[in-house]
Amino acid sequence: MGKNNSKKNKKTLTPAVFLDRDGTVIFDRNYLSSPKQVKLYAYAADSINKLRNAGFKVIVVTNQSGVGRGMFTQKDLKKVNDKFIFLLKKSGAKIDGLYYCPHIDEDKCLCRKPNTGMVLQAAKDHGIDLKNSYTVGDSVRDYLLGNNSGGKGVLVLTGHGKKQVEKVKNEKIKPLSVCKTLKHATELIINDAKKT
Repeated sequence: MGKNNSKKNKKTLTPAVFLDRDGTVIFDRNYLSSPKQVKLYAYAADSINKLRNAGFKVIVVTNQSGVGRGMFTQKDLKKVNDKFIFLLKKSGAKIDGLYYCPHIDEDKCLCRKPNTGMVLQAAKDHGIDLKNSYTVGDSVRDYLLGNNSGGKGVLVLTGHGKKQVEKVKNEKIKPLSVCKTLKHATELIINDAKKT
């Protein structure tokens, strides 16, 4: 498991929203390997700012099996992540951390979503209250990650999301909600958090 921008935090536990990267915050390019391909959704920066203003830490957790498949290197991935963070900053937003899993399913890695390795590491690094946290992504893996780590998961219909809706029907665990975009998921999460 790799990570960028993580710092130890021993303060009071804070809830977080764990965001998938491709197909949720940026356009999915199918094994994105070049910084030139990175493009934020128009609502991404505003959504992240709203979540942070609502008291959440925002952490990006992303499966990057293209590394494990030999399609690009961790150095290539770092360049992509650096561009991603730069574009957020340019748009007036920032994330609290970014974690990635470079492995493939066959590696049976504990950090590959829906396994909780990345979330548990982030919780340790940033003092996160997992019970009151959420995950958002365009895959069944993403919302299951939320449930597996003790919080709640939301599926968005961007990226591969529309194709994932059928898979949801076969899962015993359902998402908290299926939202059109991260913008709508942000509104849902903020309102849901007020209830608890």
